[in-house]
Amino acid sequence: MNYKYIKKFPSNKQLFLTKKGLDSLKSRLNRLNKERFAMCKRLMKMDNKDKEEYITSTNAINILERNEYEISKITDILQRADVVPKTNENFSVKLGSTVSLLFGRQKTKYTLVNSIEADPSENKISEESPLGKALIGKKKRDKIRLSSPRGQEYDYKLLDIV
Repeated sequence: MNYKYIKKFPSNKQLFLTKKGLDSLKSRLNRLNKERFAMCKRLMKMDNKDKEEYITSTNAINILERNEYEISKITDILQRADVVPKTNENFSVKLGSTVSLLFGRQKTKYTLVNSIEADPSENKISEESPLGKALIGKKKRDKIRLSSPRGQEYDYKLLDIV
């Protein structure tokens, strides 16, 4: 998940995530809190007299600082996040929709998600990506044409919306 780049979201903006994405963030936050507890416990037991222990404690403090930063980011997201509302209406593409596209002779499925959840390896594309923006509001059998910055044209056909 791309929640580490949350800076671009204003802190008062409501976010919509898929149920799976929200659960994943909660799980990550839970793991980080457990790591935080273990790291604090370990640091309290350390004695700074030994140089080797000092280096170990410095590394532990750096890890703890990174965890704290990540915890604050995830907490901020979770305070503003809601699950994408599910509707039985699959007439047009919206956030949370899974679409089947035809590109040339190749069929591909993508799920349209918030940029925090975007993961091309799992066929989750951001609603802010060029393809995501082009898909919003489209209906079955619509054609989508995208142009690259170099002027190359890409044609897609929307086969299905789930």
